[in-house]
Amino acid sequence: MRSLFMKIFLWFWVAMVLVSATLIFSVAETQTTFARASEDRKDCAVTPLLAANFANVYERQGASAVYLRYPPPPYTSLYFLGEDGLEISGRVLPPAVHEIAQRAKDSGQTQITATREGRLLGQSVMGPSGRHYVLVLQTPAHPFADFLYARPVIQVMRIAAVLLVAGFVCFWLAHEITAPVRRLSAVARQLAGGNLAARVGEGSIRRHDEIADLARDFNYMAAQVESSMSDQRRLIGDISHELRSPLARLGVALGIARRHANAGSIAALDRMQLEIERLNELIGNLLKLARLESGVEPMKRSPVNLDSLTREVAEDADFEARNRNRRVRIGTVDACSIEGSRELLRSAIDNVIRNAVNYTAEGTEVELSLERVCDSSEEHAVIRVRDHGEGVPQQALDKIFRPFYVVDEARQRSAGRVGLGLTITERAVNLHGGQVKAENSPSGGLVIELRLPLQSRCELVAQVRDM
Repeated sequence: MRSLFMKIFLWFWVAMVLVSATLIFSVAETQTTFARASEDRKDCAVTPLLAANFANVYERQGASAVYLRYPPPPYTSLYFLGEDGLEISGRVLPPAVHEIAQRAKDSGQTQITATREGRLLGQSVMGPSGRHYVLVLQTPAHPFADFLYARPVIQVMRIAAVLLVAGFVCFWLAHEITAPVRRLSAVARQLAGGNLAARVGEGSIRRHDEIADLARDFNYMAAQVESSMSDQRRLIGDISHELRSPLARLGVALGIARRHANAGSIAALDRMQLEIERLNELIGNLLKLARLESGVEPMKRSPVNLDSLTREVAEDADFEARNRNRRVRIGTVDACSIEGSRELLRSAIDNVIRNAVNYTAEGTEVELSLERVCDSSEEHAVIRVRDHGEGVPQQALDKIFRPFYVVDEARQRSAGRVGLGLTITERAVNLHGGQVKAENSPSGGLVIELRLPLQSRCELVAQVRDM
């Protein structure tokens, strides 16, 4: 059992049921003990007087007069035995009555015994004529005996009542104890999902207990993490911005050097130019990523035709891929429109396609499709890009969208990649309320899916199609 709620609930429930049962039985038994002792003293004093009275009535007026003088409460039954041990009215004696009558006759003292029907009192007495009689009286069962010997239906109802009341109280207690833990867990998942502004609410902090201390410590930790990440992003942005100026001057100096270079230096200068371009691309991506994550620049939204944008990006990528003996093939492209930033969406699609072109095998095609898909009464634009490369290890599929994450470092560096393209794609898609997913194709290669929400609902689209 892994649920803390169920553990607390069941343990509290069992404990309350046991405590309730113990209290009920202990109180009832204690009260019964004192009540029985008091009743025994009273009966030992009263029973001999009653027995003498009934013997006197029997000898003077006969058996009928004895039963006319039926004993007052709390007695409920009367048995009067003669010297022959038989009941004077001829009734057959129950075994318990016969047994206590014999004990009273043998001992000559008041005998008391408890049965399921009640308490039996036996008293031997000598009548005015010198003959011996035995009086047996029955009193009602004690309330505790009633509790024990009640009908099964009553017992089941009592047990059910205890279980329900205890269960309700324990459920409330378990919920009150675990609710802050569940809220803390939900906030932790938000924080892990990238929402650095997630905090535990004031309701958990005002409890004034250990859970409140934990909530305050968690909020402090989250604030420190958010501050640290903000400082890191700001630092990356500042450094990237500051590198632009010396990089531009380096490019100018390289152009001047080309004018005075001899034939032997051209190859080295070309290599320097390539590295400058790569560094410039890296700095540009860093600045773009910093702007996306900081949110300092609000995204300007406008209608964007995804179908035309996707075709445009695919044609540009195909033009470059042909020079590397690769192709970009466009499959299904449904008409889609979305409110968003054309620049960010273009960058997101372009990064995925170029990444696929970079890793697909020579002589193969990168497959691209755009489909309208209905999902949970909402419509999405789903862009799928598949290459025919080696794919990505299963344990790395959820990591390739992290900044600077490299699956194969040697291959990544040799291809001139810096590990920011897919990160920018994920940030851009998230800003549009979408999701990015990567998976390996069963027939080989990597498939990256961009899912963007559209404005229209599936029901509206169905109505338009039916018209």
